[in-house]
Amino acid sequence: MGNARWVGVPLQELLKRAEIMDSAKQVTFNGSDKAIFSGDFVKSLDINHALDGEVMIAYQMNGAELPMLNGFPVRLIVPGFYGTYWVKHLSGINVVDQTYEGFWMKPAYRIPDNDCACVEPGTTPTATRPIGRFNVRSFITSIQSGATVQAGQPIRVRGIAFDGGAGIRQVAYSTDGGQSWLDAKLGAELGRHSFREFTFGFTPKRGAVDLQVRAWNRTGEGQPQTAHWQPAGYMRNVIESVSITAI
Repeated sequence: MGNARWVGVPLQELLKRAEIMDSAKQVTFNGSDKAIFSGDFVKSLDINHALDGEVMIAYQMNGAELPMLNGFPVRLIVPGFYGTYWVKHLSGINVVDQTYEGFWMKPAYRIPDNDCACVEPGTTPTATRPIGRFNVRSFITSIQSGATVQAGQPIRVRGIAFDGGAGIRQVAYSTDGGQSWLDAKLGAELGRHSFREFTFGFTPKRGAVDLQVRAWNRTGEGQPQTAHWQPAGYMRNVIESVSITAI
């Protein structure tokens, strides 16, 4: 997982030059990656999404040409969507007049077709849809579970939060396992699709400390306290705990 600065050509401009027909329904993208059991790795986007001006064919990453492992020479960038859509080593683009149902759209990467994208543990969804936008997540990145710190000494904790493109509005933190919450300090907003850094400080007392963070975006979507379950395990964004010990 990463956060990069991309340079490329808007897919919208390429499709305009292709003079696509009114019957166009989706655009498919083929990459040079090959799957052992299903052949070409092909993903699709609805035509309106493909024409939104944000989807990009990128040829630079962080000021340099794409590294091989990141998709050289060009790759698809789909801001706010899960990485399965970010086709690397892009080798072909096709406009189609029907819903594409190749393996990597159906049956792969499907989620329950309901508001929470979840079902009761152990059950099977009655209907599914392709996975889409990120939900809200936040992580503590400066300290790992199991770490030992000094009791009575101030600690500065750092982390990141992100969502599917609405932008992060707030991050709260807890030092007592979620019993009480305070607002963390948000870092600069580098763009609504970028990670947003946050920091908070506290002074631990001797013993076990359960750190938690929780983010909300500008539409009010936040992280649940109980994980939403689905058979494939996608979109996990439950509030996570980082357990440390102060001595």
